[in-house]
Amino acid sequence: MTSIAAACSKSSNSNARDTMSTPTAAGTAASAGSSADTSTRLRGTVVSVSPTDLVIKVDTGTATLALAQPFHVYDREPATLADVKDSTFIGVTTVKQPDGAEQATEIHIFPEALRGLGEGSRMMTPSAGAASAAGGSGSRMTNGAVAGSRMTNGSATAAPPSRMSNGSVAGATGSSFVVTYSGGSQHVTVPPNTPVTAIKQSSKSLAPGENVFVLTKRSSDGKLLATGALLIGR
Repeated sequence: MTSIAAACSKSSNSNARDTMSTPTAAGTAASAGSSADTSTRLRGTVVSVSPTDLVIKVDTGTATLALAQPFHVYDREPATLADVKDSTFIGVTTVKQPDGAEQATEIHIFPEALRGLGEGSRMMTPSAGAASAAGGSGSRMTNGAVAGSRMTNGSATAAPPSRMSNGSVAGATGSSFVVTYSGGSQHVTVPPNTPVTAIKQSSKSLAPGENVFVLTKRSSDGKLLATGALLIGR
């Protein structure tokens, strides 16, 4: 679940940490308050939901969000490399190979409604086990657009640090592409067995106990509104 949350991370700064690693209600509210139309992201567990409000539990307590209408729920569905087409906006987790190439370990396809979400490239905060396996190095998340893809096959290794890239696909042929984002790009090779999921709007309803990644924005009257939620499991 960590990679999909990281793929939705807000920051586009290539040196920024994964903004979802330490979610807090206070931090999100402060970020959202920087401008009337600034959108933010908040990760937590659903406590309750009504036609007008969503209450989620975060690290520091609970946050109550007014539901914007229409409010959309997104979920993941299995997909294939054939679904990664030119101009598709994706999030890809990669592992650096001995020759310096970035090799994909997971790919997430975003719907048009979420195009641009988390665009950029940044190191992901590793778990203790992953950090040990990688020699203390963290993984990297890059969000951007894919361009100039071509077929290259290879095998992923768990030891090197990984990177997440979100962006749009261009010239995809199956096993190699360039993810472009504001300020840079990342060439990625894709083994044939790389897991691919598509994030799609769902008819599911939110329920207590669901772990969610909530998209929020600040309204003109200062209220924090939830515009959508991505289900990331229990």
